[in-house]
Amino acid sequence: MKKMTQSQQKLLKSIHVTAAGMWLACVFVLTVLPLISGQATGDDDLYMYNYIYHFIDMDILTPAAIATLLTGLVYSVFTKWGFVKHGWIIYKWIVTLVIIIVGTVYLGPKVARLLDIAETQGIAALADEYYVHGTAVGRWAGLINTSLLLIAVFFSIYKPWKNLRES
Repeated sequence: MKKMTQSQQKLLKSIHVTAAGMWLACVFVLTVLPLISGQATGDDDLYMYNYIYHFIDMDILTPAAIATLLTGLVYSVFTKWGFVKHGWIIYKWIVTLVIIIVGTVYLGPKVARLLDIAETQGIAALADEYYVHGTAVGRWAGLINTSLLLIAVFFSIYKPWKNLRES
């Protein structure tokens, strides 16, 4: 397999780090954003909160996560790092895939449903059982995902379990 040149690797790394940074920033924002949802005083306030949450999740976070996954894939195939040669890379693959799969299958549809509920029920959504549960799930998912992605950042820098084949 042909390896990338240094210049190509730097470009790839720049794109990968930028995408991962955007992903982490969005997850963090979605973690703290619910702190203001309880301050909504009207139908429009609650709808706009949910609209912004949905927009960040679907239009910024999702493309950033996919770009992180794809650039990681290119990294693994066309550089010396590989897929399972290093423990810290295995961690990053597991975290990336789990967060993307859970987000796609479970969290994304829930966020879309919360937006629909806010649009149809307005401020009364704050008393809706599904809405209340969904926002709680979102807060927990945000905390967990922020933690997992922060660990991935630190692992990318410190590279624990550097070479599993030598162990």
